[in-house]
Parts: sequence; structure tokens; C-alpha cells
Amino acid sequence: MKWLELAAPDFDKALKDSEGVALIPVGSIEIHGPHLPVGCDTLIVEGLMDMVMEREPVVVAPAMAYTMAPVARLHPGGISLPPELLVEHVQSVCDELARNGFNKIVLVHAHGGNVAMHQMTLTTTLDRAKPYSLYSIPPLAGAGEAIARLKESEEHGHACEVETSLALYLFPDLCFMDRVSEIYRRQRGPDVGPAATPVDWAAHYPHYAVGDASKATAEKGEKIMEAWADTVADVVRRVKKDTVVEQIMARFSDQ
Repeated sequence: MKWLELAAPDFDKALKDSEGVALIPVGSIEIHGPHLPVGCDTLIVEGLMDMVMEREPVVVAPAMAYTMAPVARLHPGGISLPPELLVEHVQSVCDELARNGFNKIVLVHAHGGNVAMHQMTLTTTLDRAKPYSLYSIPPLAGAGEAIARLKESEEHGHACEVETSLALYLFPDLCFMDRVSEIYRRQRGPDVGPAATPVDWAAHYPHYAVGDASKATAEKGEKIMEAWADTVADVVRRVKKDTVVEQIMARFSDQ
């Protein structure tokens, strides 16, 4: 059940059928090499939601495309929100879903750059003792075994064999495979030992692509997406039964 497609009188039934669980798909707008659209993460997570809805009754809120991808500002098409604004935005959307009766909300991520937001949103929800339960699923959850079995290239992570396979399966008309002309290997970054810097990703992968995307196929993408969708649907079933988060959150509300 897609939030945007429900008429106002239908929400009571949607709330009942979903057992009060709503998903917020989270993507990004950023360069994905020379061959994939800048909305790749968002398009992928929207496709994932369609597959999850086939497996388990749940309400899916509109995808969040405007998220956090600051290093992508070096290339055309990227749109990135400040981290503090993004957390407030996600929190406000969650508040509104809860106001509509959805007391269990699941963030479903498809953009690795949002991992920091993933943890900060959970922490902020606890710090503010919100009257709902929040859950967050990282990108490609449950698909690790399928990826290890199917991938042929050494490196993967962004506009790579894996992500390109997902795109070829979900939106092949937006994939320009004739532009894949080289293997993108990790470049030398700042020589600062174990210290991290704000520009590590930009230094290691200046083309914003990883590995050998020419190895990608729609068949690989389908199998990876199936594993990912199975995992998210299983999480939804578990969330519906969960009482622990609600009970502990209530204790913080009393403080």
C-alpha cells in the first residue's frame, strides 16, 4: 500500500492491514559513475518497496530522495542536505506518520552515505523519547550471501557490478552500459595512517564508481533484489510482533 495512492477514507483500513507499520524508503541524488542515473539509489529503493509489498502487507511512505551526499557536489546533478537538517527532516516525517496512527516506522536505506544518519536518527529518537518505535535497515541487508555467490569483480560498493546489476534489473532503459570503459580501482588517499578524513571517498574513488560494472547483468540483479526484499519483508513481520522497543521507549518517556 503506497501512502501517496491511498484516499483519505482508506487510511483506517491501511492502518489495520499493515498492523501500524510504515516503511520510509531512503535513497539519494548523486553521481553513479558515467553510466547510471543520479537517482539510482532512490529508484532502487522504490523498486525494492514494490517487491516487499508483494510479500507482506505494509504501508510505504514516499521515498526520501534528498538526503546526504556532500562529496557528490564535485559532480553535476548531486543534491545534498546538511546532516543536521536531514535528521530533523526524517524525525519530522516520522512524527507525522505516528500522528496518523503508525506507531512502528522502519527506515529502509539504499544509500551507503546515509549510514551515519541511520544511527543518528535512532539516537535522536531515543534522546527525544518519541512515542513510537523506530527501526532502520542498512543497504542490501540480507543480500550478502547472494552478492558473494554472484559477483565476479574484486571490488564493489558504488556504481559497481552489484549496483549496476540492480539497475539493469529494475530500470534497464536508464543504464548506459556503452559508457562503461574502464575498471575503477581504489586510488591512493591521504597518508594519515588510521585517521579518517572528510574526503576519503572522493580521494579513493574520484570517478564515483567502483570496480568493473561491465560484469553486471539483470539476472544477477534479480537474485540480489529477491534476497534483499525477502529480508526486508521478514523484518516487517518481526517488527509487527515486536514489543521490546515500545516497552523500553515508554520508560524513557517517563524520565
